[in-house]
Amino acid sequence: MTAPVIDRVRVALVAAPLETPIVAPFGTVTTRHNILVRIETVDGAWGVGEAWGNFPPWGCRERVDILTNVVRPALVGRTLDDPAALYGMLAGTMRALANQLGAVGPFQQALCGADIAMWDLLARRAGLPLCDYIRGSTSLGGVDVYATNLPIRRPAAIEDMAALGHTRFKFRVPGSDPQLLDRLREARTIAGARPLMADATQSFTLETLRPLAAALAGLELGWLEEPFLVDDPDAYVAWCDEPVRPPVALGENAYRLAGFRHILDTIRPDVVQPDITKTGGISEGGRVCREILAAGRRACLHMYGGPVGLYASAHLSAAIDGMSWLEMDSLPNPLFDMLLEEAPVVEDGRQRLSGAPGLGDVVRQEVFERFEVR
Repeated sequence: MTAPVIDRVRVALVAAPLETPIVAPFGTVTTRHNILVRIETVDGAWGVGEAWGNFPPWGCRERVDILTNVVRPALVGRTLDDPAALYGMLAGTMRALANQLGAVGPFQQALCGADIAMWDLLARRAGLPLCDYIRGSTSLGGVDVYATNLPIRRPAAIEDMAALGHTRFKFRVPGSDPQLLDRLREARTIAGARPLMADATQSFTLETLRPLAAALAGLELGWLEEPFLVDDPDAYVAWCDEPVRPPVALGENAYRLAGFRHILDTIRPDVVQPDITKTGGISEGGRVCREILAAGRRACLHMYGGPVGLYASAHLSAAIDGMSWLEMDSLPNPLFDMLLEEAPVVEDGRQRLSGAPGLGDVVRQEVFERFEVR
């Protein structure tokens, strides 16, 4: 089969107002945004990807501008035979400009959206599910997931998620909550033996967390995620040296293979969480996951965005032996209602994959007609 030539790179920015705002340590979100990339080739093939654009919501436009002004002209007219090679070409092309603007993250996130779209296109063209195309052989038809972003002020949310098929649960735990331990104990009682995790969203200091170490360890948390500012490796190293503590997880804010090698070499976390809409798409994200596993750590893909990112992460997880649980949004997310043909199916803690080519028919056909940035 002759390799196709890229004809169009289309970008859509979707905004979905929230009924209940999301309050995070670094701001309040009243609208969920989603940045989608659609790549089309001259033979009529197409694929779709997602670029990270959660926080802050006003930062999405920068990613859109990078996609339209840098990624699009670099890709149109190129032969799409090796997405990893095109990913490398784009990374090299954008490196100096990203450094000049002090915007390595936004450039990398835009690149990830395009990379996922290229992989989806080739898998669709080959008539294979993306997981099988990545793997080079048949993959399992699903991936283990956990419900994320549950509010610790309502531990009973566990049962709401269990009714939707979930068996693993992660709560937001602000470091400023004086009743945190009591709330987590209640959550553990409701969860029973089911896995329970906590995400501190960079809201502790080493001094405020150390007195809680033994109590948190006694709750048998699957992990405590990003307790400290992620640009404070000394705090993480010191925490990992604590004799009694819950497992520590981080990685969603690291970039490219070099960033994860640094984490693995210096911090040595128990759980590592790449986000392929930020880290390196499919091309480099797969390499990152394999190095995490080779280092003897758990690899759990981070995903708190839209449905394209969720399905792409599920396919990559299914394609690599040894991957652990995938994060799955639990709060009402209007992006899923606006974009998806059908809601994701979770049964006994496992997200089902359809077996359709590429990512499957996950996005409504009219999305780019409605939301394309022109």
